[in-house]
Amino acid sequence: MFLLIDSGSTKTDYSFLKNGCVKRTFQTSGYNPYYHTPAQITTVLKTEFPNDLPFDDVTKIVYYGSGCSTETNCLVIADALQFFFKKAHIKVHHDLLAAAHALLGRSEGIACILGTGSNSCYYDGENILENVPSLGFMLGDEGSGATIGRELLKAYFYGEFPEDLAQKFSEMFPLTLDAILTEVYQGKKPSKFIASFAPFAKAHETHPTIKKLLAKVFDAFIDAQLSKYSRYQEVPVGFIGSIAYYFNDSLRERLSNANIQMGTVLPSPSKGLIRYYSE
Repeated sequence: MFLLIDSGSTKTDYSFLKNGCVKRTFQTSGYNPYYHTPAQITTVLKTEFPNDLPFDDVTKIVYYGSGCSTETNCLVIADALQFFFKKAHIKVHHDLLAAAHALLGRSEGIACILGTGSNSCYYDGENILENVPSLGFMLGDEGSGATIGRELLKAYFYGEFPEDLAQKFSEMFPLTLDAILTEVYQGKKPSKFIASFAPFAKAHETHPTIKKLLAKVFDAFIDAQLSKYSRYQEVPVGFIGSIAYYFNDSLRERLSNANIQMGTVLPSPSKGLIRYYSE
């Protein structure tokens, strides 16, 4: 039996496949080797794995996960899984390859992640050939939920919202500036906190001020990431992630404005990965 795993820092999806068919799926909390120790990852698996899993029937595991960009981090994940699936051959890949496989299959194109953070790569149908580095929310993450949240907070506190929008923002987020700054600069997950303001932009996506803000955010992603690939206007550009999925219309408009062909958009890679391995 083949176990396919797609993991982020928030949740992890597991799919058992046999002869190309999904036999069972379940979910646990997410884990990231940059933020979770090997002991913490093992604890998640021990406490959240269903008791009736067919551990000994699994002979192959392919794992895609955030934070798996170094050999050391990949080994942390592989060792944790090997403890439970002792007979399985395990391969660990970065979540960017999951995006490429889920979005493009075995075709050429550009695969992007637009969620809390952002990333992209040029994929030739088999391998990732180019990757503009993701610099995280402090230096980069253009187009992401964290960037949308940051632009919303700046516009609100700098007094750039019209009165009607400012009132709606304060009603949806009755937080003081001190509380927000404390969470941003002293909290454990500042990027996730900042991204939590992005739903306000979705709720008011057609408001002229928000339309302008979103155009700025997505144009920055095009400029910082997509324009760096030589064929970005010639091949399809697909997207994985909640921001791309829920802001599909605004993103599509900015891509069209830049003469970029928008490809498949998925909220998460799981279904695309299942299709990739079933084929």
